[in-house]
Amino acid sequence: MATDSLTLPRTRRRRGWVIAVSLVLAMAVAGLAIMIPAYVYPAAAAPPARADVIYVIGPPTEGRIALAERLRSEGVADDLLISVPSEGEQSAAKLSVCQERYVTCGHPDPFTTAGEMALLNTRYGPEASAVVITFTPHVSRTRFIAAQCAEAQVTVVDVPTSLDLGQWIYQFAYQTGGFAKAVAAPCS
Repeated sequence: MATDSLTLPRTRRRRGWVIAVSLVLAMAVAGLAIMIPAYVYPAAAAPPARADVIYVIGPPTEGRIALAERLRSEGVADDLLISVPSEGEQSAAKLSVCQERYVTCGHPDPFTTAGEMALLNTRYGPEASAVVITFTPHVSRTRFIAAQCAEAQVTVVDVPTSLDLGQWIYQFAYQTGGFAKAVAAPCS
């Protein structure tokens, strides 16, 4: 004889809700246990002593460009490659650093991390090495996509990142979605 939820004893229904809520909380804790090390505290990588190019992937923020310039002045690489949007305040036409002789500013197609790795492949071959600069929440996903899509040997470094709680929540969601996309459609 089938019983519906209205005829179940109250304690049994309550126990079902407690189990469901407990499972959701356990999944959230497990997700955070994975995401916090990946997004907030990714494994640190020191730039190599020498590389063929220092590559700033989008957006080309002041902090990323400053780190690229510092690494160049330290002799890590002579060339900078900067991923820029095709138009707007961060486009090649608007960024003064794009006018420097040692800088190449390019717009990847598509304008994604995988597209940025394709741009790196177009400019530098499989024998090249690159220091890729991004920000902390993006490091793990960049490494994952570079391992799949870049022909060059890639070392990913980050600029110090200061985000408020709302921005961190957004980045957790955004980077997780980006990982899912990278798994489902690698290098696209």
